[in-house]
Amino acid sequence: MRTNTFIKFIKVFLVIISVFILAGQAPAKDLRAVRIEKFLTKYNPTSPLRNKAHEILYCADIFGLDYRLYLAISGAESTYGKNYPKVSKNLTGILNGKTRFQSIYDNIYYTSKLLATGKWYAKFNKTKKIEDFVYIYKGVPPYDRYIRTLRFTLDGISAVSIKDELAQQNLLLALNSQKEKAKRRQKQEESLLVWNSIRYDQFEPGKVNKLYPMTDGNYSDLLNYSLSPALCDSGPFFFSPGDVHLQIR
Repeated sequence: MRTNTFIKFIKVFLVIISVFILAGQAPAKDLRAVRIEKFLTKYNPTSPLRNKAHEILYCADIFGLDYRLYLAISGAESTYGKNYPKVSKNLTGILNGKTRFQSIYDNIYYTSKLLATGKWYAKFNKTKKIEDFVYIYKGVPPYDRYIRTLRFTLDGISAVSIKDELAQQNLLLALNSQKEKAKRRQKQEESLLVWNSIRYDQFEPGKVNKLYPMTDGNYSDLLNYSLSPALCDSGPFFFSPGDVHLQIR
């Protein structure tokens, strides 16, 4: 019992440590890719599509398709790349499986483009009904088994749990937000320190005295914290692009 509790503690600890390491270093991962990778790991661990999740998502997004559709077709036609002519790289059996592609990505792109822009699929793109797709893509009956195979993949991907990844991503976003707030606060404090260090007693009356610029050339925080709007408008300060000047009257 104690061993199981200790193992759970270690797992939680490692997740927290990994989040802190990744904070501010990596962009948030598309959780749709996580679903695809987990699904393929379960049903075809050796699938050549396991490392093509982002290519699938890219093509689905630019053509406005359901991101699960390409994988569903490849599942029905080649068991997600388990059985397909290696020389043709045609995982989707497109055009009766006779078309050759230079790469798997070419197959992903062309299949997605055809489904999105081909006039034969206009009804499917309007209704989004899988039956309207199958009647055209398969071409000849029976259709029921093909439809069930597609739905197995579509439903299976949607059912993949991403609870842990979602929690980790939300924690990562929260940590990044806190880091940004800390950076802004530090910049404001540095601005105040510079402003307060100016020796006004060394300025010559009647002359324009240039104040040294901040490291990033941004005075907005400094002015917000050090000068009131009334003082900026009517006081002895005036500003020019890129520099801050002070005139003692």
